[in-house]
Amino acid sequence: MKKIIFALLVSAAIVFLLIGCDSQGNTPNEKIQTEEIQQEISAEERKRMDLYVAVMKAAFQEENGGKAFIAVKLDTMEGLSHEAKVEVLKELTDLSPNVYSFEDVKNDNTKFEPDDDGRLIRSIDGALLWVEVEEYSKSKSTITGVSWFGNLGAVFPKYEATFKNGKWQLELISMAIS
Repeated sequence: MKKIIFALLVSAAIVFLLIGCDSQGNTPNEKIQTEEIQQEISAEERKRMDLYVAVMKAAFQEENGGKAFIAVKLDTMEGLSHEAKVEVLKELTDLSPNVYSFEDVKNDNTKFEPDDDGRLIRSIDGALLWVEVEEYSKSKSTITGVSWFGNLGAVFPKYEATFKNGKWQLELISMAIS
Protein backbone atom coordinates (compact mmCIF):
# COMPACT_ATOMS: atom_id res chain seq x y z
CA MET A 1 0.00 0.00 0.00
CA LYS A 2 2.85 2.42 0.85
CA LYS A 3 4.40 1.78 -2.58
CA ILE A 4 1.14 2.68 -4.34
CA ILE A 5 0.75 5.91 -2.35
CA PHE A 6 4.39 6.82 -2.98
CA ALA A 7 3.97 6.14 -6.73
CA LEU A 8 0.84 8.31 -6.81
CA LEU A 9 2.62 11.18 -5.02
CA VAL A 10 5.59 10.99 -7.38
CA SER A 11 3.24 10.90 -10.39
CA ALA A 12 1.28 13.88 -9.07
CA ALA A 13 4.50 15.84 -8.48
CA ILE A 14 5.65 15.15 -12.05
CA VAL A 15 2.26 16.21 -13.46
CA PHE A 16 2.30 19.45 -11.46
CA LEU A 17 5.85 20.21 -12.58
CA LEU A 18 4.91 19.66 -16.21
CA ILE A 19 1.83 21.86 -15.90
CA GLY A 20 3.89 24.67 -14.35
CA CYS A 21 6.53 24.66 -17.10
CA ASP A 22 6.38 27.56 -19.51
CA SER A 23 8.71 28.47 -22.31
CA GLN A 24 10.20 31.98 -22.32
CA GLY A 25 10.69 32.20 -26.07
CA ASN A 26 8.25 33.39 -28.68
CA THR A 27 5.84 30.57 -29.23
CA PRO A 28 3.65 30.35 -32.29
CA ASN A 29 0.69 31.11 -30.01
CA GLU A 30 2.30 34.40 -28.85
CA LYS A 31 2.96 35.37 -32.45
CA ILE A 32 -0.68 34.74 -33.30
CA GLN A 33 -1.78 36.89 -30.34
CA THR A 34 0.47 39.76 -31.49
CA GLU A 35 -0.95 39.51 -35.01
CA GLU A 36 -4.49 39.51 -33.59
CA ILE A 37 -3.76 42.73 -31.67
CA GLN A 38 -2.45 44.31 -34.87
CA GLN A 39 -5.63 43.23 -36.69
CA GLU A 40 -7.85 44.63 -33.91
CA ILE A 41 -6.40 48.10 -34.49
CA SER A 42 -8.46 49.72 -37.24
CA ALA A 43 -6.97 51.85 -40.01
CA GLU A 44 -8.43 55.00 -38.42
CA GLU A 45 -7.01 54.06 -35.03
CA ARG A 46 -3.62 53.38 -36.64
CA LYS A 47 -3.75 56.85 -38.21
CA ARG A 48 -4.40 58.44 -34.80
CA MET A 49 -1.59 56.38 -33.27
CA ASP A 50 0.83 57.61 -35.93
CA LEU A 51 -0.21 61.22 -35.26
CA TYR A 52 0.21 60.93 -31.50
CA VAL A 53 3.59 59.21 -31.82
CA ALA A 54 4.85 61.81 -34.31
CA VAL A 55 3.75 64.71 -32.10
CA MET A 56 5.17 63.26 -28.87
CA LYS A 57 8.48 62.44 -30.56
CA ALA A 58 8.68 65.96 -31.98
CA ALA A 59 7.94 67.50 -28.56
CA PHE A 60 10.57 65.26 -26.95
CA GLN A 61 13.13 66.33 -29.56
CA GLU A 62 12.39 70.00 -28.81
CA GLU A 63 13.37 69.54 -25.17
CA ASN A 64 13.36 66.80 -22.55
CA GLY A 65 14.67 66.02 -19.10
CA GLY A 66 16.77 63.03 -20.09
CA LYS A 67 16.46 59.67 -21.75
CA ALA A 68 16.51 57.28 -18.78
CA PHE A 69 12.72 56.90 -19.04
CA ILE A 70 9.59 58.24 -20.66
CA ALA A 71 6.18 58.26 -19.00
CA VAL A 72 3.10 58.81 -21.16
CA LYS A 73 -0.33 60.08 -20.14
CA LEU A 74 -2.39 57.47 -21.97
CA ASP A 75 -5.72 59.10 -21.13
CA THR A 76 -4.93 62.03 -23.45
CA MET A 77 -4.90 59.83 -26.54
CA GLU A 78 -8.48 60.21 -27.75
CA GLY A 79 -9.97 57.51 -29.94
CA LEU A 80 -7.52 54.75 -29.04
CA SER A 81 -8.25 51.37 -27.50
CA HIS A 82 -6.10 50.00 -24.69
CA GLU A 83 -4.26 47.78 -27.20
CA ALA A 84 -3.49 50.78 -29.42
CA LYS A 85 -2.18 52.77 -26.44
CA VAL A 86 0.14 49.89 -25.54
CA GLU A 87 1.41 49.91 -29.13
CA VAL A 88 2.08 53.67 -28.85
CA LEU A 89 4.27 52.98 -25.81
CA LYS A 90 6.22 50.40 -27.83
CA GLU A 91 6.72 52.87 -30.67
CA LEU A 92 8.33 55.38 -28.31
CA THR A 93 11.09 52.97 -27.25
CA ASP A 94 13.45 54.46 -29.85
CA LEU A 95 13.55 57.57 -27.61
CA SER A 96 14.22 55.54 -24.45
CA PRO A 97 14.23 51.81 -23.76
CA ASN A 98 12.15 52.50 -20.63
CA VAL A 99 8.68 53.70 -21.62
CA TYR A 100 5.81 53.52 -19.13
CA SER A 101 2.23 54.54 -18.64
CA PHE A 102 2.29 57.58 -16.35
CA GLU A 103 -0.29 55.91 -14.09
CA ASP A 104 2.16 53.06 -13.46
CA VAL A 105 5.09 55.28 -12.40
CA LYS A 106 3.64 58.55 -11.11
CA ASN A 107 4.42 57.58 -7.50
CA ASP A 108 7.90 56.22 -8.25
CA ASN A 109 10.39 58.46 -6.44
CA THR A 110 13.21 57.20 -8.66
CA LYS A 111 11.45 58.80 -11.65
CA PHE A 112 9.68 61.86 -10.23
CA GLU A 113 10.42 64.19 -7.35
CA PRO A 114 7.35 65.32 -5.41
CA ASP A 115 7.01 68.41 -3.23
CA ASP A 116 5.90 68.25 0.42
CA ASP A 117 2.26 67.99 -0.68
CA GLY A 118 2.95 65.08 -3.04
CA ARG A 119 2.68 67.10 -6.27
CA LEU A 120 5.29 66.35 -8.89
CA ILE A 121 7.89 69.07 -9.30
CA ARG A 122 10.32 67.42 -11.72
CA SER A 123 11.31 64.24 -13.49
CA ILE A 124 14.61 62.57 -12.69
CA ASP A 125 16.51 62.04 -15.98
CA GLY A 126 13.32 61.49 -17.96
CA ALA A 127 10.23 63.10 -19.43
CA LEU A 128 6.46 62.98 -19.18
CA LEU A 129 4.78 63.13 -22.59
CA TRP A 130 1.18 63.72 -23.63
CA VAL A 131 -0.94 65.25 -26.38
CA GLU A 132 -3.74 67.81 -26.41
CA VAL A 133 -5.98 67.44 -29.46
CA GLU A 134 -7.65 70.69 -30.47
CA GLU A 135 -9.15 69.55 -33.78
CA TYR A 136 -8.99 66.23 -35.61
CA SER A 137 -10.17 65.05 -39.00
CA LYS A 138 -8.97 62.24 -41.22
CA SER A 139 -6.54 64.50 -43.06
CA LYS A 140 -5.86 67.47 -40.73
CA SER A 141 -5.32 68.07 -37.07
CA THR A 142 -4.36 70.85 -34.72
CA ILE A 143 -2.55 69.25 -31.82
CA THR A 144 -0.14 70.17 -29.05
CA GLY A 145 2.56 67.82 -27.86
CA VAL A 146 3.88 68.22 -24.33
CA SER A 147 7.28 67.24 -23.02
CA TRP A 148 7.28 67.94 -19.28
CA PHE A 149 10.33 67.47 -17.10
CA GLY A 150 9.63 69.91 -14.28
CA ASN A 151 7.52 72.80 -13.11
CA LEU A 152 10.12 75.07 -14.66
CA GLY A 153 10.89 72.74 -17.52
CA ALA A 154 8.40 71.91 -20.24
CA VAL A 155 7.73 72.59 -23.89
CA PHE A 156 4.33 72.81 -25.58
CA PRO A 157 4.81 72.81 -29.36
CA LYS A 158 1.54 73.24 -31.24
CA TYR A 159 1.32 71.69 -34.70
CA GLU A 160 -0.86 71.84 -37.75
CA ALA A 161 -0.69 68.23 -38.91
CA THR A 162 -1.59 67.17 -42.44
CA PHE A 163 -1.92 63.56 -43.57
CA LYS A 164 -0.17 63.16 -46.95
CA ASN A 165 1.19 60.09 -48.71
CA GLY A 166 0.42 57.83 -45.75
CA LYS A 167 2.23 59.98 -43.15
CA TRP A 168 1.52 62.90 -40.88
CA GLN A 169 3.48 66.02 -41.73
CA LEU A 170 3.89 68.43 -38.83
CA GLU A 171 4.13 72.18 -39.17
CA LEU A 172 5.02 74.03 -35.99
CA ILE A 173 2.55 76.90 -35.53
CA SER A 174 3.43 78.01 -31.99
CA MET A 175 5.65 77.13 -29.06
CA ALA A 176 5.17 77.66 -25.36
CA ILE A 177 8.10 77.07 -23.01
CA SER A 178 8.08 76.81 -19.26
